[in-house]
Amino acid sequence: MKLIKLFFFVALVTFVACKNETGTFKTSTGYEYIIHTKGSGPKAKVGDYLFYTIKTQTDAGKVLQEVTDSEASQPIEVFAKDAEEAKGNFWNEVFSLVNEGDSISLVMPTDSLPQKSPELEGAKTLNFVIKIAKVMDKAAYDKFIASKKTEMEAKAAEMSKKLPEIETLIKQTLADNKANKLETVKLPSGLSYFVHEAGTGAKGEEGKMAKVQYYGMMENGEMFDNSFSRGNAFEFPIGQGQVIKGWDEVLMNLKAGDKVTVFIPSDLAYGATGNSGIPPNSNLIFYIEVEDIK
Repeated sequence: MKLIKLFFFVALVTFVACKNETGTFKTSTGYEYIIHTKGSGPKAKVGDYLFYTIKTQTDAGKVLQEVTDSEASQPIEVFAKDAEEAKGNFWNEVFSLVNEGDSISLVMPTDSLPQKSPELEGAKTLNFVIKIAKVMDKAAYDKFIASKKTEMEAKAAEMSKKLPEIETLIKQTLADNKANKLETVKLPSGLSYFVHEAGTGAKGEEGKMAKVQYYGMMENGEMFDNSFSRGNAFEFPIGQGQVIKGWDEVLMNLKAGDKVTVFIPSDLAYGATGNSGIPPNSNLIFYIEVEDIK
């Protein structure tokens, strides 16, 4: 299951720029950008990889994407001007100018985009705020990727050990709920959840970033997706429509550290259309561990 709604512009929102001074400038294709802070780190060269943090939102303030951990972003390779990947790609024009530590913002009119996502309905501009956290050459990048792969494989193996216990817990919780044995929290929408363990961290609010582990199951007991086997927690901005409605709603009621099972009616999940192996009109059950909210 794909919980997050992928935006067509994800590959483009890694814009960076660089000059020898701060201020407002234009690319050769006419896009305005602001260099807020000039970094003192190494300048990017062809073949280098860029790591960055990014926040993308509409002119109305709706957050579409936020990555606060630069190592969680998709690294961007800088291509030579005459490379096939650079043709017609104004982003690459500025990649070759960036310095580590640059802080930049860009305002892009939505009518300049080749396609428009439903999430951009009513928006006139996309606003990007980017900071270049690291510039790596190819050798350093390859070493970093190898290290991260080993780390992720170890974490996935460790997290996978929890799966049998979680499977037993969520199936028993579903059975107890069907037998009316649970004291669940019921919301007006029809969504309900059972708290296995209460957290003490920050409460979910619209626009905050949630970091969660999850296990998703249908009412027949069939698991359709989980984050534990991958080892990576899932991160998304709360209340911004990047996940199913039931997730946005329940995270507004949870705190960091909470461990809950959520019962989501189909109209707050994938409704009459279904999704990737999930039949139409399916009610869904999720076991969720809220690792962080910030």
